[in-house]
Amino acid sequence: MEKKTRTKNKHLEKRFLGNELKYLKEILEFGFNFKRKSFITMLQDLWSLHFNKKYSITTNSCTSSLHSAFLSLDLKKDDEVLVPSLTPFMCSTMVHLAGATPIYVDVDKKNFLIDIIDLKKKITKKTKAILAVHSYSGVCDLLELKKICRLHKLYLIEDCAQSFNSKDNNNILSGTVGDISCWSFQYSKQLTTGDGGILSTNNSLLAKKLRQITNLGYSSLKSKNSQTIIPKKIRQKPSFYRTSAIGFNYRMSEFTAAIALAQLENSKKIVAMRKKCGEAFYNILLDKKQDITVQEINVKDSTFFSVAFFIKKNISWEKFRSKFIEFGGEGFYSAAKPSNQEIVVKKNKIGRCYLSCKKNCVVTCHGTPVAKFLQKKIILLQTNYQNTIMLEIQTQALKKSLDFFKIV
Repeated sequence: MEKKTRTKNKHLEKRFLGNELKYLKEILEFGFNFKRKSFITMLQDLWSLHFNKKYSITTNSCTSSLHSAFLSLDLKKDDEVLVPSLTPFMCSTMVHLAGATPIYVDVDKKNFLIDIIDLKKKITKKTKAILAVHSYSGVCDLLELKKICRLHKLYLIEDCAQSFNSKDNNNILSGTVGDISCWSFQYSKQLTTGDGGILSTNNSLLAKKLRQITNLGYSSLKSKNSQTIIPKKIRQKPSFYRTSAIGFNYRMSEFTAAIALAQLENSKKIVAMRKKCGEAFYNILLDKKQDITVQEINVKDSTFFSVAFFIKKNISWEKFRSKFIEFGGEGFYSAAKPSNQEIVVKKNKIGRCYLSCKKNCVVTCHGTPVAKFLQKKIILLQTNYQNTIMLEIQTQALKKSLDFFKIV
């Protein structure tokens, strides 16, 4: 049984085709006492160059990156952060753990991303930041969001976990506009180390805060990209004050950084196959416009974390998935529950949907109806197939499923 499973999933495993093994062997052979830059520093430097950012900070996950980003803003108890409701609950809980209140914004029915109209309605004097989550294959309208942030003097945080190298409809690269941008290296993402994260910013004050928050608050850490280990000549002195801020052990390991660096160096090749998969699915779905709504995206410049769509006809999500698997498909995912509908959010009474609602109204109200509607219907097709044979099997399964249910 184990052998059969490995053979079936072989197409998901060939994701390390660059210098990953070479770099890992280098660490194992020479240890951590480098005479050159560490892999952490090299990754930070190359990432900053790639996204035209001054500073990059490596972390152990995108969730810890988001937590650190919100902590760096010095949010207070009554401060509010606008977050899209159709996104994993970690986005809102990280705002909560940073001391502020998440305000849930509905999403657009065409692009499945944060609804600009609803967002504008929910800005108050207490609003301090907007979280733009680039979901599935789409990127939020970064020009419009930046304009809103400048008008109201708000921070813009970008969650780019699913959008490495993707652009919005104005051809703006995700991660290049926000005051702080966060990425993920979790195993399903375009670039992967198994898990891990990274942040970038052009603000030197925020960079110093982020580096200290993610590295136990060490006092010697500055804005510039650097290794997370404090030199012995400094840390061995009895006069050394280790910490000057409250921080966490959110550090990325040298092994993880080595893999991430190799992935970034080889990103064009990795992304090219992902795009091929996404475009293949997208083109099939575009021929079924009468019965299907496909996420509106910049197709030419998307790296397709997943292909998102929903069927307008009264066909159950479960029945369509069962038929897709029957025809040879690997299966597909649903959208995560809207943050304001998650059990942990309701149980802990985190955030609000309406400005007019009483405190902790999230327990009872449903102020994001589009998100609630879409979550039950959205189908997310995987795009991490590493060879054309498996891609052909999946596209044929999709075509047969659409034909079976007479979707046009």
